[in-house]
Amino acid sequence: RPLAPEIALTLYRVAQEALTNIGKHAQPRRASVTAHICDRRLRLTIEDDGRGFDADATLGSRALGLAGMRERLALIGGELSIETARGRGTTLYADVPLFA
Repeated sequence: RPLAPEIALTLYRVAQEALTNIGKHAQPRRASVTAHICDRRLRLTIEDDGRGFDADATLGSRALGLAGMRERLALIGGELSIETARGRGTTLYADVPLFA
């Protein structure tokens, strides 16, 4: 069954912003985007093996990009979570509910 258009567009924009941030800041050897559906939720995972960052001290355009992703996801009932550390890469999880 296809995703609702607003969910598909939001996930596309989140992936686009995340990959843009990876290209600008992470200096990775690899990056990946995967999607899984479980318990009527879709999880989009975007990860890289780049520089990572201090999530508590993020400033500038990266912070604006993360805030924009959070806002987009919130509009469709979703959430953004981040796992990162300097020198250890970054993983972003975009979780959205799939309504019946």
